[in-house]
Amino acid sequence: MRKKLTGAERDRFCREFLLSMDPNRAAKRVGREDGYALLRLEEVAERLKWMRRMELPTRQDVLRRLGQMAFGRVSDAAKLANREMVESGELDLSDVAELKITDKGTEMKLIDRIQALETLWGLLDEEGEDGMERFLQALKTEDEKEGSKCGGGAVL
Repeated sequence: MRKKLTGAERDRFCREFLLSMDPNRAAKRVGREDGYALLRLEEVAERLKWMRRMELPTRQDVLRRLGQMAFGRVSDAAKLANREMVESGELDLSDVAELKITDKGTEMKLIDRIQALETLWGLLDEEGEDGMERFLQALKTEDEKEGSKCGGGAVL
């Protein structure tokens, strides 16, 4: 291997690797040849571990987001379709997969809730019955908090 890897090269390699999961592509981005050799370096392994903790979503983040997608409300999307509150920036459009606003109207495609539920079920199934029960209880608790703020009913 050439000269020692600088801190900037290490950080860029780690970012590129986390984006592509291709060590050789990431190595080329920093002017190196063997990405697998870079992955074996202790300093790179430590930096990757830190970056994963700081920057990537955890399994819990993914489960939470899938739950929001599967059970979320679409009232803000309906408001947008009726051209209400478009300027305010306070709309939650996280369940909108595609959006097109023209002079003739608003076209929108919502996320596939069935797919979100199937994915969520598969991930929760890995934790067994206890994982599903904890998740459903957390969703119910979160919905009760939100419902008391805006007078809404329960999702579950």
